[in-house]
Amino acid sequence: RMLRGFLRPNPGDSPLSEKTSVAGKLTMPKGLSPACLHLIRDTLGKGCVQYLARAGGWRREKHLRLGRPVQGRLWERTPVPELGLSFSRHSIELLIWLAAGRPDKEANWNPPEDELTVADKFLMFLAYEGLRDHEARQTFVTRSLFAQHGLIRLFFPEDFAALAANPPLDANTWTKAVGACILEALQPRLHRRWLELERGKNQIGEWSRLRGIGISQERILESFFGACESAKRPDLARFVLKAMAELLSRDLTPAFWIGGLQQASAPPRLADRLDTQRHGLVALRQLERLVGWTRRGRSTGYMDEDYAVAQLWLADWEHYRGDEIAVIAQQLLRQLDPLRLQPTPPAAQGNPIETASKRKGSDA
Repeated sequence: RMLRGFLRPNPGDSPLSEKTSVAGKLTMPKGLSPACLHLIRDTLGKGCVQYLARAGGWRREKHLRLGRPVQGRLWERTPVPELGLSFSRHSIELLIWLAAGRPDKEANWNPPEDELTVADKFLMFLAYEGLRDHEARQTFVTRSLFAQHGLIRLFFPEDFAALAANPPLDANTWTKAVGACILEALQPRLHRRWLELERGKNQIGEWSRLRGIGISQERILESFFGACESAKRPDLARFVLKAMAELLSRDLTPAFWIGGLQQASAPPRLADRLDTQRHGLVALRQLERLVGWTRRGRSTGYMDEDYAVAQLWLADWEHYRGDEIAVIAQQLLRQLDPLRLQPTPPAAQGNPIETASKRKGSDA
């Protein structure tokens, strides 16, 4: 019942309720019967396919395959054998641990990270998403396997705003092989999630809360963008570009993000107040990295190895008004800190070699 709840089309509906929760009354069994294992395999096999197809896999999108753009639905872009999900015994143990009741009881689930497959980590994401409104979330947030989970942090950065530890985040799993295919299917949901997060910031009154969310966002975006660069998969960051294009307009002011902060609880130091306000607009500052991708893409020649990768990113950048939103983001950031210089957007940057030559001529 819990596993089927994780795989339901509306993940916001928790698979647990006060009436169905066993609250730790079940004893954890040493194993499961063949019939039960068959039900789990059947549910995972059918449920994951339906979940990913409904989440966004059905859309005819263009994504990279071996450095070349390929258009179609998820199962049309990728050979079916490469879409297989292999679950290990750790997935069964996770379900047993959760079904036994309180996740902080004895015999905690804590497998070695290097033994977890991509499918195991995907099930962890589904479990966290399904139990996010349940008391189990407090246990998940403090456990390193969940705190460093790249997909969980990408969807719910605000849940880790108060996390004291600073574990390295695993974003590489979701930018290669079947992990990247999962992320492709989840692009529409990630787009909506980040829009929801940004639009809700002006409802935050606590300065420490807003700063914590900004730091958590900054950490996962830096890790994720770095993983996209290493894997040469800028197309996986399309949801960020799309969300910013839908969010940013020339009539916005920084109050859209920081207008809800209560002055009565403001930090006494001016530097701390400015730092909090900057973290409130951290997603806009991260656009600078995408500007760098665009600049490099425009300097990539036809005979260069990554020409097709660059062209797909430049097409996304143009489609989502990248130059315009980069200028809007810089103007908003400059309003918060007018003395801090912002880099020039790619539209005004020009050819870096030509610019350098003109500068030398002027100096002479």
